[in-house]
Amino acid sequence: MSEDPYAELYAAFAGVPRPVAVEGCPCCTGPDEGRRLLARPPRSLGPDELSRFAAKALTTWGGPEDVRYFAPRLLELAAEDAFTWPDPEVVFGKLARAGWRGWPEADAVARFLAGFWTRTLARFPSRPGAGTALCALAAVGVDLAPLLGEWAESAARADGAAVRHLHGFARDDLVRRRGGHRLGNAYWEDDRAVVAWLTGGPARAAVEAAFEVAFERTDDAGLPELLAETHGLLTLEHSV
Repeated sequence: MSEDPYAELYAAFAGVPRPVAVEGCPCCTGPDEGRRLLARPPRSLGPDELSRFAAKALTTWGGPEDVRYFAPRLLELAAEDAFTWPDPEVVFGKLARAGWRGWPEADAVARFLAGFWTRTLARFPSRPGAGTALCALAAVGVDLAPLLGEWAESAARADGAAVRHLHGFARDDLVRRRGGHRLGNAYWEDDRAVVAWLTGGPARAAVEAAFEVAFERTDDAGLPELLAETHGLLTLEHSV
């Protein structure tokens, strides 16, 4: 397996033709901005150089084929949380608007997105965190059910990173209110499935399954206490 998680993505897009120009609204983009982006291979562009295009693509600068040309670099920088602006959710959402599922490279993109989620769960802290990553994946149009299942399975095995992500998500992302809950990230268009997973039992069941495993481990002494706190948060949310 390649040590570069982006290698397959760049290889899949290697044959995408370079645009002749990246046209933009003359009121919003300078005449040389597009030429500068096209002067070098996409992977050599830094986040400061590509951030304006990432934010303006499909609105005032560039079309779907331009997004396709820069897609590997846009995904890499967003997955590394390298942009000051736009946020990962915005960048991933651009690919959905560009119609990435109809591209010849769609399978490579799907594999990258699945790997991005797995890598996020496997390390804590991570940038972006699991809550942001999940919202970004929702924005790009990925089915969240397998991702939530993967999270629950990892947490149930008492994987320390997955449990810590779950604890932070329950503590920081879930907005508590009577009559229902919502996620605090403003980029969510429909958070109902995630809220139901978090407050309706599956996440809590994963935490309960992790207790027995956690007490048998000696490499993460703080994990049982963290699981207890997470269980308390999820039980509270279920009863509100």
